[in-house]
Amino acid sequence: MSEVITYQRDKIDYIFLNRPNSGNCIDETMVDKLLEIIYDIHYKSDSKLVILTGEGLKYFCTGGDLKTILKFKDDCKGLETYCLKMCEVIYRIAMLPQITICYINGFALGGGCELASAFDFRFANHNAKIGFIQGQMGIPTSWGGGTILREKMNHQEWITLLSSSNIYTAYQAKKLGFIHELCKDFISLHNESFISLARSIPTHIHHQNKKIVTRKWVQERLKTRMEEEVISALPLWFSEEHLKNIEQFTKKLEK
Repeated sequence: MSEVITYQRDKIDYIFLNRPNSGNCIDETMVDKLLEIIYDIHYKSDSKLVILTGEGLKYFCTGGDLKTILKFKDDCKGLETYCLKMCEVIYRIAMLPQITICYINGFALGGGCELASAFDFRFANHNAKIGFIQGQMGIPTSWGGGTILREKMNHQEWITLLSSSNIYTAYQAKKLGFIHELCKDFISLHNESFISLARSIPTHIHHQNKKIVTRKWVQERLKTRMEEEVISALPLWFSEEHLKNIEQFTKKLEK
C-alpha cells in the first residue's frame, strides 16, 4: 500500500500520511511521494483547499524515520539530500496557491511539527499532542520548519515552542497560537464554518490572496533561509547526544 494516499473530492485535495504503524514518520520513499503530490496539486489541480492528516488515530507525524536517519550515519551527503528534500516539501506546501490545512489527529513531534508549520491553518483533535522536541533530542529544527513558522507567529510564542522542547496538549498549543481550532474528529473538520465559506469562494480569489504572501516570501529569500537552517543543523545529527536520544526515543515508541 502507498505510504501517501491522496484524492480529490468537492474541490478539496486530501493527503494522508500512511505509515500508522511507524508513527507516520517520513522515510525517503514518503519524501519523494510528497514532492510529487505537492507538485501535481500546485500545477495540475483545480482544488480550492488542501487538507493533510495522518492515517490512524494515534499519530499525525513523528518526524523523520529513525532507521532512515541512522542509515546516513556514515553518509553525510545522503543525510543532506534527505533533509533538503524534506525542506523542499515544506516550502512547496507553504507556496501552494490553495488554502492549506493540516489536521493533527494525534502526536505531532519534531519534524512532524515542522511539516505542520507549512500550512495556512492547523486544526487538531482534542487529544492531539504537539511538541518541537528537537531540543530534547540534541538538535535544532532541521527541515526549515523553524524558519517558516517564524513567518507566521510572533517571537514570544515561537521561541517558547522551539526552545522549551515541551510536548503540549492541543489546548495548550492553541493558547500559544500554533493550533488555530480544535475539532472532535476528521469528519467534524468539514463542518467548520471557515472551510464551508472557503469552498464557496472562487478558486482564483484564493490564488490571488495567497500570492500576496508568497510574493513577499520570494522577495525575502524564504527558501534560501530555510535551506540555511537545514545546513547549519547537519553537524549535530550524529553527535553523541543525538544518537543516545534517538536510541531512547526508539525504545519509547516500541513500548
